[in-house]
Amino acid sequence: MTDHEMLELGREVVRAEAAAIEAVAEQLDPAFVATARLVAGCPGVILTTGSGTSGTIARRLAHLLATCGMHAFFVHPADALHGPSAAVAPGDVLIALSKAGKSAEINHFARVARQRGGQVISLTWKPDSELAELSDVVLVQPNAVEAEGEGVLPFGSTLAAGALCDALCLAVKTMRGFDLATLTQTHPSGATAELVKK
Repeated sequence: MTDHEMLELGREVVRAEAAAIEAVAEQLDPAFVATARLVAGCPGVILTTGSGTSGTIARRLAHLLATCGMHAFFVHPADALHGPSAAVAPGDVLIALSKAGKSAEINHFARVARQRGGQVISLTWKPDSELAELSDVVLVQPNAVEAEGEGVLPFGSTLAAGALCDALCLAVKTMRGFDLATLTQTHPSGATAELVKK
């Protein structure tokens, strides 16, 4: 591969990923509003789950929600099926990320969460998937195969899911009236507090 070909390959994937994120913005609909209201009004705990790269984004979402003052935690779906799913109680919300919506452990976790009185939100490419059927609200991500590495590696889908989660987090934070000044209290050692003070 020549230097020129390498540069073009890099530019091509970045442009495709940018298009995938832009598609998320254009596809936001009433389901996004319903999701934000459900999460903002959650009287219990917000659990996020996902496997692989979806799990990485789910873990990031839990961190961001917790940073904005919510009781949010990531639970790995495989671990959930060995006891921790018993922690789900009425009023809790499970946010499940799965591109295809057919991961057996995630779907089982969603089923148990509903049986225990929790509500389920799914982020998926497949609105007709088993996970979607188990969900109270479904956030459908754009099916941007062209943004995936060689059509398979989860490049654009991961970034698009992250962008969707960021939009959700900001909407929920705003509805709950979380004060950014609190970040100076909870980030005493980081640059975040310094940015808020400016």
